[in-house]
Amino acid sequence: MIHNRWTTRHSRRGISLLEIILAIGIMGASLAALSSVVMLGADAALDAKDRVMAQMLCEQQIAEVVLNNLTPVPYSNRPLVVPGSSTQFVASMQSQPGPIQGVLAVQVTVASDQSGGAQNPVQVSLVRWMVDPLLGLEQLEAEEEAAAAEAAAAAGGEAGAEDSGGPI
Repeated sequence: MIHNRWTTRHSRRGISLLEIILAIGIMGASLAALSSVVMLGADAALDAKDRVMAQMLCEQQIAEVVLNNLTPVPYSNRPLVVPGSSTQFVASMQSQPGPIQGVLAVQVTVASDQSGGAQNPVQVSLVRWMVDPLLGLEQLEAEEEAAAAEAAAAAGGEAGAEDSGGPI
């Protein structure tokens, strides 16, 4: 009897049911692992977004105090409106005398609102030193500018009188 090598080696064509089930199981386990990694990445991205938003709101609150140049009035748990954000934030501000006379240490804290059931609460605090507006430095500067303008006007009047003395 003559056996054909070609038919004995390759008589089995295709893949078995066991191989298909094994491939589907490996693919399912891989997809489950990848989906958990994607979920962790999405959670980390949301936390980073909330932290950046809290820092920007904190900087905004400090800028308002510094630009208005008013004595900071402490407040606590003031709600902040953030358009387009699902996270609600609250702000608190404290003011204390600084280590140098005439300097205030203004601390602003922005935190995610806990009543909304946030999974990972975010809290950012910034401290800025500023000149105490009660010192009256602006009034002193205005007086100095007025005195300088008056001295310049007086010097300009004397110089004008010397030049009109006649032909040279």
